[in-house]
Amino acid sequence: MLMRIFDTSDYDRSLRRRRLLALGLLAVGITGLACYILLIHNSGVLPGYARGFYLGAASGISIGAVILLIRMQYLLTHPEARKKAKIQEQDEREKAILSQSFQFAGMFTFFAAAASMFVLAAVSRTAALAVFGVIVVYAVTWLTANLYLSKKL
Repeated sequence: MLMRIFDTSDYDRSLRRRRLLALGLLAVGITGLACYILLIHNSGVLPGYARGFYLGAASGISIGAVILLIRMQYLLTHPEARKKAKIQEQDEREKAILSQSFQFAGMFTFFAAAASMFVLAAVSRTAALAVFGVIVVYAVTWLTANLYLSKKL
């Protein structure tokens, strides 16, 4: 489903899907802010860094979602800007740069997580298992995307 959101074969439909994605992200951010205000803000249970994480992550997700929502709405209502953005997104050079960037970031994240497990195994089993979970999610996501794209392309 997420891979279809960024399919630019029907650009208007893609923009509408991205707008829905932005609304979903906004709902996640607002949920995080509500949890912070109603459950965590005055709670003495969580340490300060955890409360700061809730506030920072929820605020960041909300702000990013609003920016994405404004951009998608702007592109949907301004045909000239939409045409320019479509040309830029479908440019082969831009696609190659984006693909290589994601490829490098994925490989770096995978190997950094694997290397960090050597340190974390000696320090905290829970943290090492959490990083192992990230590696497993990455591998399963890669396999799923590979299968989906091999059938689609």
